[in-house]
Amino acid sequence: MAHTSVTPFEISLTDRFGRLLKADVYLPEGAEGPFPVLLYASPYQKSLRHLPAHWVFPFSEYGPMQMYLDEGYACVVLDLPGSGVSGGDWDPWSKAEGESTHDAIEHVAAQDWCTGRIGMCGQSYFAMSQWNVARTRPPHLTTIVPYDGANDIYRDFMYHGGIPMQGFLGSWLLGSVMLQHMGEGHDLRGGNRHQVMAEFLSHPMDDAYWRDHSAFWELDQVDIPVFSIGVWGKASLHLRGNVNGFQRVTGPKQLLIAAPDSFHGAQTLFDDPAFHREELLPWYDHHLKGIDNGVMQRAAVRYWRKNAGDWAEAPVWPPAGVRAEAIHLSGARSDLTQSLNDGTLVWAEGEGSTSWSYLDPHWTAGVTMMTPKGPDHVARVCTYTSAPFAEAAEYTGHGALVLHASTDQTDLELFVKLHLLSPGKPPIRVSQGWLRASHRAEDSAMASELRPFHAHQARQPLTPGEVVEMRLELLPMSAVVKPGDRLRLEITNFDSTILDQPMIHWYGAKVGTDTYHHSLDYPSRLLLPRVG
Repeated sequence: MAHTSVTPFEISLTDRFGRLLKADVYLPEGAEGPFPVLLYASPYQKSLRHLPAHWVFPFSEYGPMQMYLDEGYACVVLDLPGSGVSGGDWDPWSKAEGESTHDAIEHVAAQDWCTGRIGMCGQSYFAMSQWNVARTRPPHLTTIVPYDGANDIYRDFMYHGGIPMQGFLGSWLLGSVMLQHMGEGHDLRGGNRHQVMAEFLSHPMDDAYWRDHSAFWELDQVDIPVFSIGVWGKASLHLRGNVNGFQRVTGPKQLLIAAPDSFHGAQTLFDDPAFHREELLPWYDHHLKGIDNGVMQRAAVRYWRKNAGDWAEAPVWPPAGVRAEAIHLSGARSDLTQSLNDGTLVWAEGEGSTSWSYLDPHWTAGVTMMTPKGPDHVARVCTYTSAPFAEAAEYTGHGALVLHASTDQTDLELFVKLHLLSPGKPPIRVSQGWLRASHRAEDSAMASELRPFHAHQARQPLTPGEVVEMRLELLPMSAVVKPGDRLRLEITNFDSTILDQPMIHWYGAKVGTDTYHHSLDYPSRLLLPRVG
């Protein structure tokens, strides 16, 4: 938990916009300053810092603050503009919010209890705040360590593939922010918080609003040391941002992709003092205290390989030598999976096509069908399953699904999952992705063979019955397929409300029939990052 034995004192400052900001300061007990500082930038109210780290309080994003106090760091918790007791309007991840945090950092650096060396700490929003302020280049911001931190807000989670994020937006914005403020006696309309959702939904394209709210586009200006930490379990929310951030910043940097494979596991890891002592504390000690502890001799990239159960290292991400391996969709049956089509994945061009209609009357928990034996997550989706692998194969990096499709509507949506199937074990999620067909246009300057990058600048409606090629981005992955294992691709147009919470998308009023084409003329295929 973020509980500390230290009673904080409050400081105030006025930012460049004339807004009165407030922060709580925690100084190490019984030690003489000045101290290096860890700053936490919060939209959740600094007064709630005492709550235990637990999934019931998903806004507890501090980690073990007491440990850092014990190690001689001062900790400063800032209420961001429009949140808690700070003035102004709340404008999440805007450049102006980053500039306000910039001003807070410079104010803290001038205090007699601060050495002038300031780092930032925290997960999720606290991590996103780190990317956001770093692009403003505060002179006294010495290092950032964003743990689970998106930075391309439109693509990373707000509009996956152009599809609005409904579930997380509701649970986070309403639950963690608005209702928590009301519970502490704040007016719902205070700080303009009640207008934030309307702002998000009023910008369905990646327009100037999202460019202002996405540090991603300016991270190439960040040259301070950055330790970017992502977790497989939050791939659908933050991991893309951690990888992109690592690649775009230009100073000393490291990337760690940790093992936990769930939201709960990701939060639990960040709350573990042992994890901080092993990974984050040495980084802070080196960059904020000047301790020569060898932390910069660690590999630049370290990542957990799924199904191998081990760590791998590389100087870059993706690792050198990765090549695109094409695995084609086919209409031939696998006779393995009870699904809508039971198709196959093959290493030559496939055959046939797959048509399916929606709404499916058998969907009961999103696309999941409930049976007497329990939930069945593939019975009412389209699947393509490979034969057992004869040899081991590692896939690490980025991937794509190239799909030829048609519909009797003017748009269609793709929800894609790639699973690894080991005999006698639960499926392992390798990657996933989403795409609204009318958003299929790519930004050629940003895209590559294994990494589609959609522009999201204008809709391109479909002509009913016309076959179009789409390239869907698959999230970062690392998995080892062992002899006897299989890969299974799943395609549908909605989430499972059992498997995918809280990252549930808006379904809307979709009714129609879609067809996926896979043949010599329409070579639909997976492109996976094969190592070696």
